[in-house]
Amino acid sequence: MQESAKVNRIQTAEPQDENLRIAFKEALAISNRHKGKSNLWGSLTILSNYVVIAGCIAVSEYSAKCLNRGAGWGIYSLMTLVISSRLRAFEHMVHEASHNNLFTLPRAHEWFEFTYAFPVFRTLHVEHHKYLGDPVRDSDVVRLIDYGFISDTPMSASRKTWLILGLPWTGWFQYEYINTLFTEFWMDSSRYPSKLIYWIVVLSAVHFSDRWTEFGWYYVIPWLGIFPILRWWAELGEHVGMDMTKDFGNSRTNDGFWQRWFFYPLNDGLHAAHHLNSQVPCYRLRRAQAELMAESTAFREKNVLANSMWETYSQIYTRPTIIKERVEGVRAERNNEHQM
Repeated sequence: MQESAKVNRIQTAEPQDENLRIAFKEALAISNRHKGKSNLWGSLTILSNYVVIAGCIAVSEYSAKCLNRGAGWGIYSLMTLVISSRLRAFEHMVHEASHNNLFTLPRAHEWFEFTYAFPVFRTLHVEHHKYLGDPVRDSDVVRLIDYGFISDTPMSASRKTWLILGLPWTGWFQYEYINTLFTEFWMDSSRYPSKLIYWIVVLSAVHFSDRWTEFGWYYVIPWLGIFPILRWWAELGEHVGMDMTKDFGNSRTNDGFWQRWFFYPLNDGLHAAHHLNSQVPCYRLRRAQAELMAESTAFREKNVLANSMWETYSQIYTRPTIIKERVEGVRAERNNEHQM
């Protein structure tokens, strides 16, 4: 399979069908039923991840003492994967907080940023939603262009396979993570001195309790060893192979078992519903998704569903990726057509 990437430059924006405009307003009204924020649910969402991480550490430590060496390592490996998924959950909370979705008071997202953003070296931002599909201002699209998933020249199936399945095991994404998000976190003047105080306190606690070994096994390895790879696989599944210029169908719904609990925790896989209305909190998004599928014909028909990562990547191989393009100050469409 191979995806060609012929560029169709359109000097004037294609007018949107009036029926689709009406359908979008109707779908938005359905999703608006679920916009309510809850301090209780926001707090429980954060707390639940710490509980899971603590449980994983306890299980792993118990297994190391009570089981044979092989079984202990097997349990540790499984628990490390679960901890990595909770770091993905923290990252998703940063995204939710960028939309003021965790708490009723907007400033509370900054007050409690240390509980979910600082552990994964992130700060709040919403540029991706504001400029979805923009090849200059949407950082996610810029990244996909840099790797060649969106290009004026065809990408071979072997190249895609290498980027999806080969490159993650070379250490490249760990290197990239340190040189981008981690560095930007410390170089950004915002949130000082709180983020510096946070990590001084954390590392001091580790040092004076003599827990450096545990810190390495249960934080450094999940965070730096596994987390960057999960981010890459999850990022590809959200928009590659989608038409990011439309109100419907601009994001994929990844809703298989492993997608829900590992790659896209806290309903992050319901990305189509989220991009339709980013003001619906993650803890209300599944109900909103269900009502959209039941009541909105346009959303249901244009929703691209993947029930496994295999299905997600099969779609990436065979579906076009369409983004916006600036041409002499006028937006146009970059259409990466495909052929089998």
